[in-house]
Amino acid sequence: MTSQSFLRKNITIWGCIFALFLVVTGCTRVPQTGQPGGPAPAVVDIWHSLQGAEEDALQRQIQTIMKTYPEAIIKLRYVPEQNFVAFSYQAQAGGEGPEIFIASREIIRQLYEQGTLAKTAYIDQDAFPATLAAFQFGGVGYASPWLTDIPLLYFRTDTASVPVNLGDLFSKGGVSIVKPDTATLSAWWNGQGGRLLDASKPVMDDPSNIAFLKQLLAWRGAGSLRIDPSALNTFAAGTTPFMIAGASQAKFLTQQNVPWGSMPLAELVGGQGQTLLGTTLGIANSAVKTNEAMMPVIQLVEKALLTPEVEEVMLQAGQLLPANKGYYLRPEALKGVFPQANIALAKAWPLDSMAPEWKLIPLQDTAWSNVVVGVFTPEDALAGAQGEAIKALAPK
Repeated sequence: MTSQSFLRKNITIWGCIFALFLVVTGCTRVPQTGQPGGPAPAVVDIWHSLQGAEEDALQRQIQTIMKTYPEAIIKLRYVPEQNFVAFSYQAQAGGEGPEIFIASREIIRQLYEQGTLAKTAYIDQDAFPATLAAFQFGGVGYASPWLTDIPLLYFRTDTASVPVNLGDLFSKGGVSIVKPDTATLSAWWNGQGGRLLDASKPVMDDPSNIAFLKQLLAWRGAGSLRIDPSALNTFAAGTTPFMIAGASQAKFLTQQNVPWGSMPLAELVGGQGQTLLGTTLGIANSAVKTNEAMMPVIQLVEKALLTPEVEEVMLQAGQLLPANKGYYLRPEALKGVFPQANIALAKAWPLDSMAPEWKLIPLQDTAWSNVVVGVFTPEDALAGAQGEAIKALAPK
């Protein structure tokens, strides 16, 4: 063998050894998430019922979150609201379904009752007390509030002045409402002493409740409390100077160039009343899919969705307001409906989802409706509601 052949052979052998060394050391290197050869990113499925512009906005936010956090792949699935609970239960019965649900308070309550939810993986500490309570069961959180609504009193700034109390309001032309129920009038009702329970026992026929219902009936009879299913359009047209509607309706009024102002309902009863929340969406996590391995990425995704920045994007796409108090400190939230909504949300009625009041409110609504249409007197309607309330709260 010539010296040149021997040299070429040695070079080849050492080259192979070096290449083998690179392969071995490359295989033993700690893999990086999201890089070739590393572990696959965690997949997070989210079920929701958003449609149209809201669904598009959510999809854009998900894409942004995945770019920021490549360790998560997020898949969205639209599920019709009427099928949400049934589909979720069926999926989890087979060990399937999403990691995260985005749903209304009522749907989340049903999911909880079916054992579909785990305790909240990420708790939004900046949420309003009432919005947090809406997703608590026995004081334990099973969802974080995301978007919400609350009734306000709207007034036409071109034809009406700001009322100072209820008497002043009804002397200035009265108010239009879609329907006379607790959700609409809760601040006035409980601000004047109305109550459903006393020491955990129903008191639907309490004298304060009867007095309020008689007042409601008198306002209705005088034409100063107008029940109008088209109240929003009536107000926009200038036919009525005052209206009670959700803070979410401010966007429509602005788009229609309506000169409007707003105020929390409790201000007309000396700030004593507490208003029930309107439609509220929450973010919950699955009982089946929330395990030790998935917990970090579930927390990551929920925390990213619950930022004021994401909630603002969803507000722009739809109508519901952010449930995060931090949003109301931003410059864009210091005008329009937001300062008034902030005050109302901070003082809203903090009802736990298991609170017995939720069983009694529909009974009171029926009683009020029967009185307004002339079927029963206030005394008879509330006496009947009291009997139903006792049955509703009786131990099973």
